[in-house]
Amino acid sequence: MTMPTLIQKHRKSVVETSLKKFYTTVNQAINLSIVENGETKYWKFPPANTPADIEQFYDKYFKKYIKAVKTEQYSANNAFVVYFSDGSGVKIRSTGQDWYYCLKGKDLKKAWSTGKNCFLFGFYPNYPSYGNPYTVKNFRNKGVEPYISGSKATVGKDEDGNPIMEYVTEENIHKTTSYAKMIQLNGWRIPENYPIKF
Repeated sequence: MTMPTLIQKHRKSVVETSLKKFYTTVNQAINLSIVENGETKYWKFPPANTPADIEQFYDKYFKKYIKAVKTEQYSANNAFVVYFSDGSGVKIRSTGQDWYYCLKGKDLKKAWSTGKNCFLFGFYPNYPSYGNPYTVKNFRNKGVEPYISGSKATVGKDEDGNPIMEYVTEENIHKTTSYAKMIQLNGWRIPENYPIKF
């Protein structure tokens, strides 16, 4: 193998391992918290999207079960940030429901879901039962799951350059920006048709 190929393979491996570790860790924390706080569908999510409200939510349901080296309120994004011992971290926003995980904690204050260094997860145990069945299946009565857009996503363009909108399904997920979901569906391995280059 050439050096660029080895470097690319290593970068992919780091992403795959890190994503799976984060997913496992946060959902183990949820399962432990359920014993004390009841099913997630009854949890009280923050009433407002402020860093202080999100911190209270995190402290009640997660703090005891997640080993963090540091936490902080980040008012520029209305977020609460949690840093882990391996250098990664998560930015929690949108009343505790959107979780932006970055392999490098230093990226949390500037990055969103890039599909390379940062990935979006969602925590929507009370996701409504109407709408796109695949999205409902992904979130409802679940823990923190790789993000899937609501009802439709742009999956291409027609011959005039207009966006083609379709319901998100497992079959067309690779045409969306649901990067972590693509990797999860492939057994936490970056698939061959992954749209981001490493």
